[in-house]
Amino acid sequence: TLYGIPGSHAVRTGELMLKHKGIAFRRVNFPPGPHRALVRVIGFKGDRVPAVKFEDGRRAQGTRELPRVLDELVPEPRLVPDDPRALEAERWADHVLQQWARRMVASTGAQDPDALAGRGAAGRLGALLTRHERPRRMVARAVLIAFRVTKEQLRDDRERTGEILDQVDAWIADGVLNGQELRSPDFAIASSLALVEYVVPLQPELRRRPLGALIERVFSDSGAAPGQA
Repeated sequence: TLYGIPGSHAVRTGELMLKHKGIAFRRVNFPPGPHRALVRVIGFKGDRVPAVKFEDGRRAQGTRELPRVLDELVPEPRLVPDDPRALEAERWADHVLQQWARRMVASTGAQDPDALAGRGAAGRLGALLTRHERPRRMVARAVLIAFRVTKEQLRDDRERTGEILDQVDAWIADGVLNGQELRSPDFAIASSLALVEYVVPLQPELRRRPLGALIERVFSDSGAAPGQA
């Protein structure tokens, strides 16, 4: 069972990796915000999602712990890379890209919902935060408050857009990403970029770059999301 919240790019990373391993699962969505307490209530040590409970009782949380547990359970195809550069890309995806993407989309949704594809409901991750449009803007503002995001940070995020996208393209050019076999950093980075893709003004830039091909490859055979409880 995979526990998450609606439209989470991190949870979608978990979905993609489970599918890549051929592991059947069901997804249970918690409401965003209270999910941090709820995952602890059901026995997880931390408050992060994705949180996955396996049939043998084993548990995994987060986009870096999960692929390591999956490689133990199903050795092939391997998710965790050997290349130190790819491991650095995986860390960067978790600590930098994932947070940047979350702030970019939450701030856009809070300021101008029309600047998001389908007002936050039309994209590769499905409806963001909630299925209902009316409370989505309020929840987006709550996300910014919860993460203590400042105006200065949001301005810096916008100014760093080119730098961040250039880093992904550089790893692709070096063969660190989008290689012969997809690895955990490919799934994590593609999912975060899929979240940023909701920002309508950024869509042309994402699609013209090499990273656009990575997004398409990762999501091309992902299919519809599994049934949710």
